[in-house]
Amino acid sequence: MICELYSVEKFFQIEDVYYVQVPGTKGSFGILKKHTPIISSLEPGVVKIVRNDGAELFFAIPAGGFVGVENDVISIVSEEINQTF
Repeated sequence: MICELYSVEKFFQIEDVYYVQVPGTKGSFGILKKHTPIISSLEPGVVKIVRNDGAELFFAIPAGGFVGVENDVISIVSEEINQTF
């Protein structure tokens, strides 16, 4: 899978993604390969990305945003996105 994160000032593209966890407005949820196409709103929080090699990446979305999933591409849009360590 590929995960793309978009904000006004930043763009991140992470390839070889195994799992993504997002802070949905009705609770946190995970996305795996071949996930049903969706569009969902996101609460402020942290996006966790686990790559196929086991590496974990974390991105803060302090204003919330939206996530879309289609054809193993996860697109996250937020006003502000900051990579955390």
